[in-house]
Amino acid sequence: MLPLDQETIVAISTPPGIGGLAVVRLSGPHALETITPLFSSSEKLKPRYAAFGKLVHPSLSEDDFDDCIVTFFKGPHSVTGEDLVEISIHGGAYLQHKLLEVLLRAPHVRAAGAGEFTFRSFLSGRIDLSRAEAVADLIHAKDAAAHKNARHQIRGNLRLLVESMSDKLVQSLTILEAELDFSDQEIDFSPPEALLAPLLEISDTTEKLLETYFYGRRLEEGFRVPLIGAPNSGKSSLFNLLLGQDRAIVTSQAGTTRDTIEKTMVVAGHSVVLVDTAGLREAEDEAELSGVDRSKEEIERADLTIIVHAPDTIDLNIDELINTPQITVYNKVDLAKTLPDNKDVYLSCTTGEGLDALKKQLYTHVINMTNEGVGGVVLNSERHRDVFLRLKEQLSVCVSAVNDDLGPEYIASDIRLALDILGEITGKTTPDDILNQIFSGFCVGK
Repeated sequence: MLPLDQETIVAISTPPGIGGLAVVRLSGPHALETITPLFSSSEKLKPRYAAFGKLVHPSLSEDDFDDCIVTFFKGPHSVTGEDLVEISIHGGAYLQHKLLEVLLRAPHVRAAGAGEFTFRSFLSGRIDLSRAEAVADLIHAKDAAAHKNARHQIRGNLRLLVESMSDKLVQSLTILEAELDFSDQEIDFSPPEALLAPLLEISDTTEKLLETYFYGRRLEEGFRVPLIGAPNSGKSSLFNLLLGQDRAIVTSQAGTTRDTIEKTMVVAGHSVVLVDTAGLREAEDEAELSGVDRSKEEIERADLTIIVHAPDTIDLNIDELINTPQITVYNKVDLAKTLPDNKDVYLSCTTGEGLDALKKQLYTHVINMTNEGVGGVVLNSERHRDVFLRLKEQLSVCVSAVNDDLGPEYIASDIRLALDILGEITGKTTPDDILNQIFSGFCVGK
C-alpha cells in the first residue's frame, strides 16, 4: 500500500436509494487526474467551482453514462486538506456502483475505509478530534436535541473549552518553569498558593462537565419511561394511545402483556423510549414470573416512571421500588364512580380524556431532565467522560502537591500530566489505538 499522502481514496458519500442524487468523492493527490478522462464538459474544472457535464468512457457505457456535476477543491483548501473531487450523479444503485468500479481501476486509487475522509481531515489539521467525533454524532442524531448538541461540538465548543482550560494550566506551568530556571537568582516569584486558584477553577469546570454526562447519554439512548401498574390497569391501551398506533396487544383479559414492549417517541425534541410492561402481581406461572421480573428491571432502568391505576384493579403500593421521578395516572375514569384526589392525571383511554394533560406532564418532566451544559458542552461520549474523570483525579494530585509545598519541579510534573490528559480530547496526545477505534465506527464515505 502507498503512503497515505500518495494514495487517493474513493467512496459513495450518499448510500444507494436515498434521495434523487448521489455524491461520489475522491480525495488525494490523484483525484483530479482520475476524474478528468471520464468527464466531458464545456467548462474547465477549476478550484471551488461546480461544472456541469457528462460522464463518458467506454468502461462506463457505449454512450453517455450520466449527466453530472463535478466540483473540484484544491488542497489544502478542502475538507480533507487534500485535493478533493465531488461527483454528483443520479442516485440509482447501478449508476453509483458502476462509477465506483471504474474509478477503482485507476492507478493509486483505492476504496475508502470507514471514517477515512474525516480521519484525513483530522490528520491535516482541518478539524480536531472532538469535532471529528461530532461528525459521527451528527450522522446518528435521532432527534432535534441530539442534532443540536452535535452541531455545538462541530462548531468547536468542546475544543474552545479545552483550550481555555489548557491555557490556564500552561500559565501555571510557565510560572513554575521560570522559578526552576532562575532559582539561583534573587527574584521574588508568586507563592505556590497562587497556583491554587486556576487549578480549583479547572477542577470545578471538570466537575460540572461530568455532571452533564447523564443527559448526554440520554441524547444518545433516549429517556427510558416504563408504564407500570397492576394487570388490566390499561397500560397497553395507554402505550398505544401515546404512540398514536396499535403497537401493543390489548384485550379485556388481565395479564395479556407477558413481556416488555418498547417504542421510541419524541417529546420536547428528545427521544423517549416508552416501555409497556407486564402487570405487577404475584406470578402464577413461569411466563408470568419472567414478565414481572422484567417489569422490575425496567423500574430500575427508568429515568421517569408512569404508574397506571384503575378503579377495577388492585391499587399497588410500589413507591419503595421507584427511585426516579414519576407520573401517577388514574385510568378508566369513564368507569369510576368516584375519583381519588392524589393522582397527577385522570385519564380515559377509551374517550381520550386527560391525554393532553398527560402529554404536558411528560413534556415538563423531560424538560426538567435536560442540561444546558458548560459553555454549550454536554458530554455524551464515554471516552470524553473517561478523560475528564482522569483529569479530575490528576487535578486533585496537583492541588495536593501545592498544599503540601512539594516544590516547583514536582508540581510542574503533575501539571504536565494534567495537560497530557486534557490533550486526549482534541487529539494532541491521543494514542493511535484510540484513534483507530474512533474512526472505525464511522460510515464509509464520511
